[in-house]
Amino acid sequence: MGAQPVRKPRVKVSIVIPAYNEESRLPHTLMKTATFLAKQAYSSEIIVVTDGSTDGTERVVEVAAARYGGIRLISLPKNRGKGFSVKYGMINALGDYRLFMDADYAVPIEYLNEFLAEIERGGDVIIGSRSHHDTQIGTPQGFPRRQLAITFGYLQRAILRMPFLDTQCGFKLFTADAVKLLFPHVVYECAYFDAELLYVATKMGLNVKEIGVRWTHDQQTRLPIGVNRSIDLFRKMIAIPSIHADKQPVSRTRQFALEDAL
Repeated sequence: MGAQPVRKPRVKVSIVIPAYNEESRLPHTLMKTATFLAKQAYSSEIIVVTDGSTDGTERVVEVAAARYGGIRLISLPKNRGKGFSVKYGMINALGDYRLFMDADYAVPIEYLNEFLAEIERGGDVIIGSRSHHDTQIGTPQGFPRRQLAITFGYLQRAILRMPFLDTQCGFKLFTADAVKLLFPHVVYECAYFDAELLYVATKMGLNVKEIGVRWTHDQQTRLPIGVNRSIDLFRKMIAIPSIHADKQPVSRTRQFALEDAL
C-alpha cells in the first residue's frame, strides 16, 4: 500500500502574531494569550511570524512554546513588512477561525470569545475598532497622531467608500473561507494592508462587522508619523480601487480553494 496522507489536526482557532524585533513586548503577549486559550474548551494554536527579526524574538517564541505548548514559529528570512507577515501566517494557519493580533497586546485576548460569537452568527470578518461607540480607550495616542488618524479616516471613507470607522486596529477575526478568498489578493506588504484587505472584502460582498474594543496605546509603537509617511499612505489609498477594479461579489455557496499566492 502507498503511504497514507498526513492528516492535519483539527484546530478551531488560530492566533497569528506578526513580530519584528519584539523580544521585549512578546513575552507578556504570549503569556496572556496562551494562558487564556488553555482555559477554553475549543482547540487552538498560536503562530508567531517573525519578520526577519535581528534581536531575540525567535528565542522568546521558542521559550514560550516549551513552557505553554500550542505555539509555533514561522521565521521569515528577511524583513518584508507587517502585511506580508500577517498574510503568510493567516494562509498557513489551520484554524476554522483565524485571528491576527499585534505583538503589543493593545487589545486584550479576552475579546476573542465575543468575536467568535459574532462570527458564528453568520459573519465572515469581525474587526476591532478604536472609534466605535462601544470602544474603551486606556492610554490614548498623542494629539498629533490622533488628529492625523481622524483626518485620514475621513479621507479613506470618502475615497474607498467603506463604512468602517477604523480599518487599522490590529485585532481581526476571519473564517477560514474568508482567509482563503481574501488574503491571496492582498498586494501591500506594509502596515496599510488592513485597508486594502477590507476594501476587497467589501467589493466581494463579505459580511464584515466592526466591534468596539478596549484599546491601550503602546508608547513604543513602531509606526512613524510625518509628512512623508502621510503622503505615502495617501498614494497607497488612492491606488487601491485601481488595483482591485476587477473584484466582484462572490456567491455565498462558493467553495473557496486556497491559492498558492506566496
